[in-house]
Amino acid sequence: MKRSSKRHRSVSTVWRSFSPVARPVLLILVISLLATLIDLPAHLLRAISIPDQPLALMGALIGVVLAFRTNLAYARWWEARTLWGNLLNASRTWLRQVVSFVGPPPCPEEEKSRRRLIQGQLAFVHAVSAELRGKDALPETLRFLPTTETVELAQEGSKVSSRLLMLLGREVANLRRRQAISEQQMRAFDNTLTTMTDAMGGCERIRSTPFPREYDGYLHALTYAYCLLLPIAIADETGPLSMITAPLVGLVLFMLNQIGRNLENPFDHSAASIPVVSLARKLEGEFPQEWGSAPTRQKTMAASSENRFS
Repeated sequence: MKRSSKRHRSVSTVWRSFSPVARPVLLILVISLLATLIDLPAHLLRAISIPDQPLALMGALIGVVLAFRTNLAYARWWEARTLWGNLLNASRTWLRQVVSFVGPPPCPEEEKSRRRLIQGQLAFVHAVSAELRGKDALPETLRFLPTTETVELAQEGSKVSSRLLMLLGREVANLRRRQAISEQQMRAFDNTLTTMTDAMGGCERIRSTPFPREYDGYLHALTYAYCLLLPIAIADETGPLSMITAPLVGLVLFMLNQIGRNLENPFDHSAASIPVVSLARKLEGEFPQEWGSAPTRQKTMAASSENRFS
């Protein structure tokens, strides 16, 4: 039952991503049908037929530009995925350093610091994923941090993810001040924090820098113009086959255009978006014994299974 529900959710997500293609392809099909019905009795379109070479040249040019645009969009998507992978890997490094450098705790104070560092890191990853999706990041931190720290985050008024990095750095400084870690270990913690900051900044740069709308608008208009002229140009030569040929060519071109659009924004809710929420929850499952109580871990793992396609 769960598997069929997940499959249905995945199919619906893909359909929503490519549903904008249906309307222009349907319009091309209608024009092809009308052109064929007009031309069949007396070849009326022969008098206004468009030469083949200019139309072929225009189609080849649009195809090249669409492929170039799709490659640029994929490079943007892949950079975002690489940056998010770097953030997750740095988080694993941080958790490994906490377990290796701070534990096993000989006193309750170090046990509290160890738990703050682990839970604060998991809260940071979820806060970044929420901010990249344009959501309020504070609710994502409630199940990781004590009430006093969440109240402090809410009162600061700044970005939750940046504030969590400050809290992590402050906790490491407190450990060093108590001589719980060495100078080299503190430097290793600081390097990991810098790596996470750089990865977060790269993801935010991609999200806040949109793909040029002019590029997309002109290309979409040219594709529309070509696909609307195509059935009129080929109806006299291909006859009823134009009702298949023109919509098929239009489907390919508009699909390429839509793929590029889906890849432009790798952190949006679409079939091509990076599943930042499910990847963040997967990170929790790698260290279930190191954070939270048993009921909290069970609740988190249940939520993880419900957000595979987030």
